This record gives sequence, C-alpha cells and structure tokens, in this order.
Amino acid sequence: MTVFKKILLPIDLAHEEQIDEQIKVAVAIANNEEAEIHMLYVDQSLIHRAGYPHLSKKNVTDHQGDAVKKIDVFLNKLPKNLKGDSLCREGTAHDQIVETAEELGVDAIILMAQKPGISSYFIGSNAERVVRHAHCSVFVIRED
Repeated sequence: MTVFKKILLPIDLAHEEQIDEQIKVAVAIANNEEAEIHMLYVDQSLIHRAGYPHLSKKNVTDHQGDAVKKIDVFLNKLPKNLKGDSLCREGTAHDQIVETAEELGVDAIILMAQKPGISSYFIGSNAERVVRHAHCSVFVIRED
C-alpha cells in the first residue's frame, strides 16, 4: 500500500462537520506512519469585491485570523504521528488548492464534494477542477 507523507486538506469552514471525515481519511492513508497534514482555507471573499465594497483589508485579515484559529482546533485533534499546520490563501478555491499542493510538494489532496447537480453540470465543481489539474493523488469524499 502506498503511504502518503504530505497531505493537503482543503477545508470549508462553512461545513466544519466535514473536516473530521477528511481527517479520518488522512489518518488512513498515512497508514500509522509520520506524515504532514496541511489544512488549507481559501478565502474567496475578495473575488467578487464589487459585491462587497464594505470589506476592508482589516475585515479580511480578521476573518482569516478567525479561520486559522478554527483550523488550529482541528489540528489539535490529530494523532501524534501527524504533524499539522494551517494555511490561509485568497483567491478561487480550485486554483489555490492546486497551487498550494504544488508549492508544498504534497503526495495527496483530500477534499469533500457535494453530489453533482445541474449547476456543476454546466460550470464544474472545485473537486473536478482539482482532480483534473493536480500533480498528485486526489481523494474525493462524496457527501451524502
């Protein structure tokens, strides 16, 4: 069995209930070996800045600081063989996930995906774009 040593977990803090499932998969693919877990939150609030002109740089910085604090709660739950860190990026989710994976040289990405609907049929999902463009293995956990 392949053992993955550097794993990226892109997380959606709007769905914190999914993060424990991602961690379970990370533990399984690390196969009780030492591994690095990089939890990535992508802040997409400035993508459509025209729709949110009231967002100041301080608002964004505060939001990202809150995101890192929430991630740290999950990192503290990791088993001893897994070392974790939190990352926060700005931009579109799929682009930042692929870029971060390449920069860190991860072996695997574990992400959640919703069941496809009509909107993903026409525009595609973040999971689909990550699978298509990532340089490493991608594990997609389908939400019920």
